[in-house]
Amino acid sequence: LNPQRLSALQHLSASYRNLPCAADGRRKRKYVPRNPYTHTDTRGNAAYPMQPTRNYEGPEMFEKYDLDTLFFIFYYQQGSYQQHLAAKELKKLSWRYHTKYLTWFQRHEEPRHTASEYERGAYVYFDHDSGWCQRIKTDFAFEYQYLEDEPM
Repeated sequence: LNPQRLSALQHLSASYRNLPCAADGRRKRKYVPRNPYTHTDTRGNAAYPMQPTRNYEGPEMFEKYDLDTLFFIFYYQQGSYQQHLAAKELKKLSWRYHTKYLTWFQRHEEPRHTASEYERGAYVYFDHDSGWCQRIKTDFAFEYQYLEDEPM
């Protein structure tokens, strides 16, 4: 082998040894700082809470959150108990989750047309992708097959 091909072969070999594994693509659920720093007051006590507040996980706390907070928890704490509680509270507030569009809808007015498979009318939906705001779809057919209807 000439030196160029030998170098290329060594690079390929090194690349193969450092292939990413499936776990590299998984998102870590909890942030843990490498060099945690605790700011203390003059008495040596932590200046801010070191543990999350216990009642944060209580369902009664979620009744007090506004819509933006509930949507934030739903979209940014995926797979957690808090996401479940946020979804439960959104359902209490008459929001319905659309499994095809992966977003929340709420009737803006009574449906103009109702059938066994869908209803058509004006809906407010939460746009979490492009605007983080509520928008209105005036002539939308909400197909019941895409309604997430797990009991909460």
